[in-house]
Amino acid sequence: MLLHCSFIFAQDSTNSIKYLFNYSTASSITLSDNIPVTFSNKLIEPSKKPEQAMASQPIFVNSERSLPDGTNWKKYSDVDYLRLSSMIGVMVAANITAYTYQRKVWYTEKTSPFHTMNFMYDWNKYQQMDKFGHFMDAYFTSDLSGKIYRWSGISGESSVWFGALTGWLWMLEIEVSDAFMAEWGFSWGDLVANTAGSAFYVLQQFNYDALGGIHPKFSWHKSEAWKEMRYHKDPKALIEDYEGMTFWITVNPHHYFPDSWKKSYPGWLAPLGLALGVSAKDIGIYPWGGYKEYFVGLDVDLRKLPIWEDSGLMKFIVSEVNFLRMPMPTIRFSSQGTWFGFYF
Repeated sequence: MLLHCSFIFAQDSTNSIKYLFNYSTASSITLSDNIPVTFSNKLIEPSKKPEQAMASQPIFVNSERSLPDGTNWKKYSDVDYLRLSSMIGVMVAANITAYTYQRKVWYTEKTSPFHTMNFMYDWNKYQQMDKFGHFMDAYFTSDLSGKIYRWSGISGESSVWFGALTGWLWMLEIEVSDAFMAEWGFSWGDLVANTAGSAFYVLQQFNYDALGGIHPKFSWHKSEAWKEMRYHKDPKALIEDYEGMTFWITVNPHHYFPDSWKKSYPGWLAPLGLALGVSAKDIGIYPWGGYKEYFVGLDVDLRKLPIWEDSGLMKFIVSEVNFLRMPMPTIRFSSQGTWFGFYF
């Protein structure tokens, strides 16, 4: 409905003002100088929306960005169910294979009903080297699972949560199996380490600017204790050779440089970083004894080498190999003294 108001202002001999209201399709105002002005007002019914409002609605697109591991971070899931089902099948097969191996190697001892271990009794064994291992395993499996989910088309955020849950459940399976072994039991300390590893993965992915330059790594060489049979029980696999393990936290300074610095920074120096490591000795014969060794050395972030840029598959492979700390100049500190050399 169109409403038009016409106001005519007139002044009579007594200077009184009369207001005349006319409703018409056009209105005129007569001013004191007799200049007419014409205008028209339209009231739009609330039920009708201007067409321009429709054009202003945001258009959402499934934006992607490439990651250093060869996968793409998607805002929304666009699942390739063939990829996803095949990868889940591979993970299930790998889990069955690993569990079967564990049954043959470790779970041959006497069993018992479900039971837990005393926290401090368990925590003080092996100078916590087994706990560092659980942290590393949980972080690694969470990270690998997240990559698989992203490759299958799951959104970036969902891939992180699903990856962390997969890694955590993978490690929980080991704890539950241990709970039925008379010699061991469910380890609350292992559960804490597992949770910390998966949690750090989540924090890192959602705070990549702050934590993306930090990378947990692992190195191993056959220890003298294993070579000389100085373990109270002969290790059945390298993951039982705690004296041969070293766990690292590496930091890549280039990740934290301002963009203005990165432009002038030599590209060949970008992969170089700092590595801080820990290992233990004399824990083979008596697991509650021994001492720790600490390391400071150089590190190479293989993902920053400018030779994998064109291949998503190579980026993925390199991101997995990057969990190994390469032999580099290192200083070792312990109660037995200081040593310098190339260390793996």
